[in-house]
Amino acid sequence: MALKQIPKEKKEAYNAVVKDLKEQVDITQKRAQKFEREGLRDKELNSWYKRIAASNVYLETVRLYCKMNGYSIQIMEIKNDLYLSNARKNIYQAIKMIESIVGTYVDVALTDNSEVLEKLSLLSPKRLLHLAKKMQYCIALVEIAEGDTSKWKWNFVEIYGKWATMMKNLINFKVYANKMYDPSDESYNEINDLMRLAKDGIEMAAQKYRTKYELSTRDVSDMNKGIELLNVLVRIFFILNEQEKAQEAKKTIEKWKDKLELDLRKREEETKKTKQAAMDAKHKKGKG
Repeated sequence: MALKQIPKEKKEAYNAVVKDLKEQVDITQKRAQKFEREGLRDKELNSWYKRIAASNVYLETVRLYCKMNGYSIQIMEIKNDLYLSNARKNIYQAIKMIESIVGTYVDVALTDNSEVLEKLSLLSPKRLLHLAKKMQYCIALVEIAEGDTSKWKWNFVEIYGKWATMMKNLINFKVYANKMYDPSDESYNEINDLMRLAKDGIEMAAQKYRTKYELSTRDVSDMNKGIELLNVLVRIFFILNEQEKAQEAKKTIEKWKDKLELDLRKREEETKKTKQAAMDAKHKKGKG
């Protein structure tokens, strides 16, 4: 299919509109990379804060890239795949910066990170909530810009999974599980918002893996990742003493496991039938 021809005047109009944004994104990208270099080079506690700063600034570039893509659609009626690609890469980079501090562990004890998180005293619940929401917003921004027919559609499932896991690993459940029930605590509202966001985010990411399995890959690993995230959700419900929700989540896990087992049995039966049909055809040909 021939590439769409864009009139010269539209290109010129677009370049004029995004000129300042291009300069902003270049400056912002360099700031993020500077924080990243310093954060990974140093071993002191301060380096962790620089990695968090890098993550935050990388997300700023995502918004700028999406803004430029928006102008591209508005003026030239075409998506800017390069800008959206850079936006996706920088979301991954933002998550990677946080993962370098708290790890990528999914289904582990919720208090495993407590010692690390206690050292990050400047990362208040308010700041943590801001970072988590900002990242979620940026992921959704790029996902919407790409559209339902994008070849990257199912790639966002992994991104949401990484985001949900990262957020879970950033929450000090050892401390917050008590503070969320204390209205006198100065961070009471933020902590409760964080817990809701974590639970909703993990459940959403799990469901996205299930949908990816059903509608796209039929890959067992996708279904297992969804189940793994639901196991995390059960752990959270238990530590927050939300027993009824924990039991409901466990029932969902059993249903998903049963579904996966049934699919695997069907697949095995179909494979046997195919092999048998091939053997029968070969035998018949030999007789002929």
